[in-house]
Amino acid sequence: MEKKIVGDVDYVIREVIKFVSSIYPKIELISRISLDLDVERFLSSCEGVFTATPEGVVIISDTSKLSDRDLILLHLAKSRFGFYLGRMDRDTLFINDILSATKKTAGTVAGGLSEMCAEGLAERVGKGEYRATTYGVQRFLDEVVAQVKKR
Repeated sequence: MEKKIVGDVDYVIREVIKFVSSIYPKIELISRISLDLDVERFLSSCEGVFTATPEGVVIISDTSKLSDRDLILLHLAKSRFGFYLGRMDRDTLFINDILSATKKTAGTVAGGLSEMCAEGLAERVGKGEYRATTYGVQRFLDEVVAQVKKR
């Protein structure tokens, strides 16, 4: 969208305000119905859940009561956390990494990932490689973080 305004300072300011006012309701609506990941909020919300060490990212909260799917989502979020902090080269995990981290059976992890992909919480980015989606990270922040922080 573009508008060219030429004139004296008062006229230009008045026209700019009028222009912004005309599109502001659309911008406000878009911001209310769009989901973007605020990296700073994500990292600060993970305080008390993960910590970064020289060796990598470590889960520091009690995860023993999480459901299988929430545990998988926790590990996918952990990879995103590590990626944002520069401690991991990618924000994805291979299924073998998830199996090792969760200590769950292959069927449990594969079934959980399949359901999570169908719900838009995770996405398959390569053969056996998965990432938490923006929606999945938001669900992690809204539901999983609250569960592990209150323990």
